[in-house]
Amino acid sequence: MYNENFVKHERLAMVGKLVRAALAVSCLLAVTVVQAETVAGVVKKKVGAVEIVRDGARLPVEIGTRLQAGDVIKTSQSSGVGVMLKDETRMSLGANSQVALEKFAFDANTYAGSLLINVNKGTFAMISGLLAKNNPTAAQVKTPTATATVRGSSFAVEVP
Repeated sequence: MYNENFVKHERLAMVGKLVRAALAVSCLLAVTVVQAETVAGVVKKKVGAVEIVRDGARLPVEIGTRLQAGDVIKTSQSSGVGVMLKDETRMSLGANSQVALEKFAFDANTYAGSLLINVNKGTFAMISGLLAKNNPTAAQVKTPTATATVRGSSFAVEVP
């Protein structure tokens, strides 16, 4: 009887360890998925000094830098940057520009989501991607004096 109880206890202890290990792995995978979902786009081209302001911190930009919703992209004199978002939206900023990627959400399976860009100053050009083409009211661009809904097009804006 003592031997049978000991064996049962050891089996239960082993099952408990396996359950805890599986739970730890699933938590790590969930964190990785959440981090992957926060990437809104990537810097494809860069000339001169460009930075991102993220959560109050100034980060230098290089080709391949990942952007997140909430980032503010700033270019300096004689600089520019080209960005591709996850939905294939292309954006370009000219010299002395400041553009906030206020909101970006995109489901690659359904093309659902939303995009809100705030052009605070400078020059900004955009070619809309899958989000605006498949959901015409989902993408908006704001300036200090106007808000435009992007409906599958390309355009440029200059804000003094």
